Amino acid sequence: MSSDLPSTVRPQPPVASSARLSAGVRNGDRLAALNAEGLLDAAPEPMFDRFARLAARVAGAPTALVSVVTDDRQHFAGLCGLAQPWADARQTPLSHSFCQHVVANAAPLVVDDARRDTVLSSNLAIDDLDIVAYAGFPFLSPGGHVLGSLCAIDSVARSWQPAQLESLADIALLIGHELERRDLVRRLAIGARSDPLTGMANRRAWEEELPSALRRAERLGHPLSVVLIDLDHFRAYNERHGHPAGDSALREVGVRWRGQIRDIDLLARIGGEEFGLLLPGCDDEAALEIVNRLRADIPEGLTASAGIVAWAIPLTAEQFVAEADRALYRAKRDGHDRAYLASSAHDR
Repeated sequence: MSSDLPSTVRPQPPVASSARLSAGVRNGDRLAALNAEGLLDAAPEPMFDRFARLAARVAGAPTALVSVVTDDRQHFAGLCGLAQPWADARQTPLSHSFCQHVVANAAPLVVDDARRDTVLSSNLAIDDLDIVAYAGFPFLSPGGHVLGSLCAIDSVARSWQPAQLESLADIALLIGHELERRDLVRRLAIGARSDPLTGMANRRAWEEELPSALRRAERLGHPLSVVLIDLDHFRAYNERHGHPAGDSALREVGVRWRGQIRDIDLLARIGGEEFGLLLPGCDDEAALEIVNRLRADIPEGLTASAGIVAWAIPLTAEQFVAEADRALYRAKRDGHDRAYLASSAHDR
């Protein structure tokens, strides 16, 4: 039956050792990759249901699943022809899973009659889900981890044909390609909003988030501080130490400052040596304390000046930035290495 298939899709028998089966399914790196894909407990996606319908069609089977295997259950990201109540639940415990063997073996599992298989004959899926014949193929995460199985299922014994199995293998590859596409889209979206040198958000992310943060502060009546920070005399630093040293200093600033702020804050590189910081929930005094902590934590040989404005009356994003920029200008005019509040010209 499987002799005509490419060697890369040769079926393997089910895993007889419960310890090896558990180890394969519960592999930490695999589970981390699975969680990163966002397939679990999400709203059903038509794309994966289409993959299941296509699998059922090419295999001539009444049921097909795109089954994602966790450490304690299988979740059906895509399904076709599955009976109730399993179709609504879109999951079963591993006691009802043939797909876990595909994951543990990282190889296809093809069974003509599970009732006659010494390993699978006790699986509860035979009676509860009416699974007798099964043909499952692994699909992979972008990092190469087996996330689950694309499988065709029949309620009667049958002999799977090589052409059907090869088509199922192709669909499993297509699922992997779809996951790669989604991963690429995510990375491009992140890249479009992040600065590659420092790892901070970039100017685009800053300009998109600032108006939203101001609207939230106004709607909820919560404090919000907007900060502009500039590394003092950075051009002279580059001329003295060289541009590679300057880039290294900027990277170090990114590492240090990102470790000092909260998840809800936004730190962005908005110019060569200029940074923007959004501090939701912080009034001007709290913001000043945070900013001075950041200014103290920079590479040797550098200082920083900052201008801070706190939300008090409705202003546009441009007006907020202009206020912070005026405070920053005063800080630089008065000798650098200091932070000014927009409401005060006193050295802080």
